[in-house]
Amino acid sequence: MTLGTLNYSRMSDLAYQELRDAILSGQLGSASRLNQDELARRLGVSRAPVRDALNRLEAEGLVKTLSRTGGVVVAEASEQEMVSIYELRAILDTASTRLACERMSDEDLARLQAIVDETERVTQANDSQAIVQVHAQFHYLIYAACGNPELTRVAQNLWDRSYRYRVLALGNAENARRGLAQHRAILAALQARDLQRAVAAAEEHDQASIRHLRGRMQPRDDQQQLGSVDGAVDTTHKGGPS
Repeated sequence: MTLGTLNYSRMSDLAYQELRDAILSGQLGSASRLNQDELARRLGVSRAPVRDALNRLEAEGLVKTLSRTGGVVVAEASEQEMVSIYELRAILDTASTRLACERMSDEDLARLQAIVDETERVTQANDSQAIVQVHAQFHYLIYAACGNPELTRVAQNLWDRSYRYRVLALGNAENARRGLAQHRAILAALQARDLQRAVAAAEEHDQASIRHLRGRMQPRDDQQQLGSVDGAVDTTHKGGPS
């Protein structure tokens, strides 16, 4: 790998992180048009890293390409999309938890316990970015431990698609504490190798997420549209969760 390739990869990653942060923070609001030339100028990079970043964001469902014009806009978050994603996630979580309960090693369980302990620490500290990260680590470990690479691949892709909904849900301190308690319940069932209890706890965890998010999400016409249609974005890197 050449130095130029490494530098290009770094620019692409930085452009991706900046744009993702701006979308998730609301700085770039739903339906904002993303002009590649303007974004490249503001971020201080060429168009190529911006194009790659937008492709990654489209795969996560955060932006979409308009079929008529080919332009790129910030995708709207909707209750319908959230429910569709979480209903499918519930199916995958049930399957992965069932398999993991049978296949997890003692080392996997020890790592899961460490993640729950870290979740408790960052939840008490109200560190929202860290909370999002450790919640993902908890589920990713269960996916990996289920021993089915295809299930793991699909589930992790779906988790990327649900990122902004998870940020919304875990940004609420009470819900973050509730999520921690649910992770403890799943862990306890897995440690006991109690298949029925583990699956039930996983199902309740996903359904609780849907209930909470439905209560948090407002009708689209009541939401303020933030951000410039010209692609304005703060170029100060915030180092948000990935």
